Amino acid sequence: MKIEKHTYYLNTNVMPTIPVPHDCVIKEIMLEEDSLHAGVETLRAGVETLRATSLQFIFEDDITYHDSIKSICPNSDFKSLIIKFHLLDDIHDISMFVKKKTNRYHTTSLYKEIFLSEDKYALLNLPKNRLEYLGHNVGYCSIIVKLWSKKSIVLDMTVDYVEFEWIGG
Repeated sequence: MKIEKHTYYLNTNVMPTIPVPHDCVIKEIMLEEDSLHAGVETLRAGVETLRATSLQFIFEDDITYHDSIKSICPNSDFKSLIIKFHLLDDIHDISMFVKKKTNRYHTTSLYKEIFLSEDKYALLNLPKNRLEYLGHNVGYCSIIVKLWSKKSIVLDMTVDYVEFEWIGG
């Protein structure tokens, strides 16, 4: 199996141009966790805490039929893609906003913040309803990802790098 990795650093003076897998379906979302991280207060209490170190989007198989992937890798035989967002600290580095239902009288978009520190499954369960990757905006140690699954979803994350892992057949 052929694997090709590309790393894009967001903590440098020059912002990278990160390819956008527009309209590609995310089949699974994972939080990679490090169970050995604990603060001073939790050490005194004898409690071990989980620390999310990266957020991973695992995309559908046969991803190359999308036009956006054909423009990124025109002559590739890659079957899938995994995007890893390396968080600076933990799950508190992710802010998730979901568009609320609006009636016909509201002309502006209203978003509700979902607190992932209280309910991380709100994020992990998103792929159950055809979750599509629409795009992202990049800043210094920051990326805003726009998703779609019956309604608009925005993830605002504090990350130091993003890793694309192309998986071939």
